[in-house]
Amino acid sequence: MKLPLFALAAALSLTAVPATSQEIVVSADAAALDLVSRDLDRNLLRAEWPRASTTGEGLVMVRFHRGADGRPEEVTLYRASGRHDVDRLALRAVAALGRSAPLPAFGGAGQVYQANVILANSGQAHASLQGQLTRLEQARLADPRERSVLAFGGTPRDAG
Repeated sequence: MKLPLFALAAALSLTAVPATSQEIVVSADAAALDLVSRDLDRNLLRAEWPRASTTGEGLVMVRFHRGADGRPEEVTLYRASGRHDVDRLALRAVAALGRSAPLPAFGGAGQVYQANVILANSGQAHASLQGQLTRLEQARLADPRERSVLAFGGTPRDAG
């Protein structure tokens, strides 16, 4: 199985303020969130990728809550890629989080988590989708109701 050159579960928002005015704070929470990102990266790398060059590309935003058992629940598409296979892959990768260790509890009961997933087969496609994600996240964070959503991700290495 050939993996794409780039697979990215991107994080643009670790705090509850617009990306243009965020301060970066390193804490135990950030370290825990990094572990979740790496878990998502592993899930994405293990997934069956579409083989055609552009059919397996897209940007997906997946939302969920942390269940009492530390696993994601109420996993839903917040923003679909427009490609059913890409959306399904992102949903499965997020739903599989917390299997080896429970997800950390952030923000109390009802905290909404968002995984921003970019799947790209080239550096050019990745850059384009990353730019699109940046614009979408800036617009989303302009809404005060959205600022409490905890977005996360990471960059899995190409295992191909």
